[in-house]
Amino acid sequence: MVKQNQPQQRAAFAIVTVVLPGPDRKRNPAPYLFHITYRNPNPTELGCVMTWNVTGGREEYQIAAERTDDGYLYWHCTCPDAVYHGENRHAYCCKHVHGLQALLDTIGNPARRERTVA
Repeated sequence: MVKQNQPQQRAAFAIVTVVLPGPDRKRNPAPYLFHITYRNPNPTELGCVMTWNVTGGREEYQIAAERTDDGYLYWHCTCPDAVYHGENRHAYCCKHVHGLQALLDTIGNPARRERTVA
C-alpha cells in the first residue's frame, strides 16, 4: 500500500507587531504583538469574527471583534482601560483596539463598519 502525499493545510494565523504608546508614564512608543487566535471561516456571520492575544504591555490582553445583527463590528478588549470605560462602550475604544483598527484600515478590510455615536 502506497501512502499518497497530500499538502498539509496550515492555519492562517499570524502575529503582527504594532507600535503603540507604551505602558510607562511617559507613554514612550513600544511594540505590541497581536497574535490571531481565532478566525471565523465565514466573517459575515453574526457573532465572533476574530480574536487576538495582545502582548507587549504590562500584561497579556485579549481582543475580540463581534458582528452584530445590523452588520457592525463591536470590539471587546480585556485591558483595564476598556474595562474601566465599559459603561461607555460605544464612545470609547482602548489603544489596543485603535491600533488594530488602524492596521486593518491600512490593509484594506472592506468588511469593517463601525457603529457611529449620535
